[in-house]
Amino acid sequence: METLATLQRHFLAALTAGDKTLLAQLATPRVPRETGLDIYAHAYGARLREALDNDHRQLGRYLGDDLWDQLCTGYIAAHPSRYRSLRQFGDRLSEYLRTTEPFSDHPQIAELSAFERRLLDSFDAADAPYADWSGLQSLPSEAWPELRLRFQPSLQLYSAAWNSVEIWQALKDERTPPAAAPATSHEWVLWRDATRITRYRSLDVEEATGLDHFLSGGTFADLCELLMADHAAQSVPSVALQLMQRWAQEGWIAHWVSTKAAAKHRGLDGVTPLK
Repeated sequence: METLATLQRHFLAALTAGDKTLLAQLATPRVPRETGLDIYAHAYGARLREALDNDHRQLGRYLGDDLWDQLCTGYIAAHPSRYRSLRQFGDRLSEYLRTTEPFSDHPQIAELSAFERRLLDSFDAADAPYADWSGLQSLPSEAWPELRLRFQPSLQLYSAAWNSVEIWQALKDERTPPAAAPATSHEWVLWRDATRITRYRSLDVEEATGLDHFLSGGTFADLCELLMADHAAQSVPSVALQLMQRWAQEGWIAHWVSTKAAAKHRGLDGVTPLK
């Protein structure tokens, strides 16, 4: 007698690959065994397609019905769901599109998928407090060199080689998308604001460099050194503060972080010691 685990493997194989091994193990019901199994297989595939439809509406519009059907069929066969939640089912879709013909012949398709996943990740991210700008202004001078930033969990970075963001926005606005072309804006940031609306915008090279620096755990002092490559020394602190102020106003920062004991003892709003 087969074990439960073996029966479960045969059942999954029947749903995902059309393997009929399980048929011999089934009792004879009122509905023919093969028909009943086909009903389950159809429902399984339909539910996974629905998840992809919901998560990638603009990608589906961009591809059209025939290519979208081809994508869903191929992806479900290549990556059957291994998660309790359908939220993660499409996590490997961009990889699939980058490596599978005919989609891999058009790299903006994989990028469009990746951008939609970033939007989902931002919307679903955990909540966190918002750092107050006045807290940073009250930081004692000795704490500034070691200042680090902790960002909202919803903050996501996206790098584009193609104009995938512009394609997505046109589709979202129900406009004809532009032809695929090399990106003019390569670096983007996505986040969920205080009203729970997911937003995004492009980053210039300087801002992208500064943001990546802090995301990697860098300090304020090290950022100033980076900025000195393009700015006079006396203007560097002002440039750094302008970047941080904009990020705070847009709701990206959760905490101002300093290792200095002085900041901890002052009890400043939004200032926490680095662990």
